[in-house]
Amino acid sequence: MMRASSWLATLTVAGAVFATTGAAAAPRVLVSAADAAPSVSEEMLAQSLFDEARLLMARADYAAACPKLAESQRLDPGGGTLLNLAICHEKEGRLGTAYLELKAAASQAVKEGRKDREKIANERLAALESRVPRLAVHVAGDDPGLEVTVDGTTLRKPAWDLLTVVDPGAHVIDAAAPGKAPFRQTITLAEGESRTVSVPALLGGGGRTSEGARASDPSAPPAETRTNPLFVAAVATGVTGFVVGVPAGYVWGMTTLLKSTCSPDRDSLFCPSDGTRSAWLVAAAAGLSVGVLGVIGIAALPRKIQIAPAASSSTAGASIRGEF
Repeated sequence: MMRASSWLATLTVAGAVFATTGAAAAPRVLVSAADAAPSVSEEMLAQSLFDEARLLMARADYAAACPKLAESQRLDPGGGTLLNLAICHEKEGRLGTAYLELKAAASQAVKEGRKDREKIANERLAALESRVPRLAVHVAGDDPGLEVTVDGTTLRKPAWDLLTVVDPGAHVIDAAAPGKAPFRQTITLAEGESRTVSVPALLGGGGRTSEGARASDPSAPPAETRTNPLFVAAVATGVTGFVVGVPAGYVWGMTTLLKSTCSPDRDSLFCPSDGTRSAWLVAAAAGLSVGVLGVIGIAALPRKIQIAPAASSSTAGASIRGEF
């Protein structure tokens, strides 16, 4: 079945500026405008790409299918291709991208009078609504020349504090201004998660900004998340304490209860000498005390820590932040 060609109106959605991430992001097919109709060769190539992508989707090879659909849409924009591209991105896990494409596909279906496509797009939009992550950026300062970017795309002032759909995964927020120490923070959003990142007022060029900042190289590696070794030690301490203390306490309790039934010349696990009974008590008290300390550590210590390189004009080091 041949694809129907049509034009998409310019989609003005604030979230489109960073719904796709990084250099590997697919072409932004949500905005499609042309001065002339595609040539016959472009239509033929678009059709071939579309047919191949459909075969790849049938084999669940979405990583290969989605770029082909995106290129087909670029060459010869059509509502059916856009709907298939949205479904492909949804299957690929790029939920924010799929959400915006589904909105555009639903709007296009209404214009074309395609009730079938409109129904499919709206049903998938409803299913995605609670799964799509959302990100907002709050900027505390307004220095001259301040530039805020999300995943490398400039976020202008009208879009600050706007909760916008994004894809699940890592997102990098940067802020820089002339004569100021730049800021960078990397966050990871799960499905359905909403978060606001606060960009603090930037400090002078010789200082450091708050958590997540980079005072020298904005292209430095993002913060690394690691398991907190102190948390691991607290878990091990608690487990060891209770493994020792609970059995020892049980044996001591049984020996105390059965003491009156034991004959003086009998020495067994539950009828030990007074010295052995006291040793069980000491082991139980020590083990349970260590176990309680472990529980306190588990409750008080962060499970994860973020280690981010940080530097100024005179010093270098790293900032460490805990995640409970």
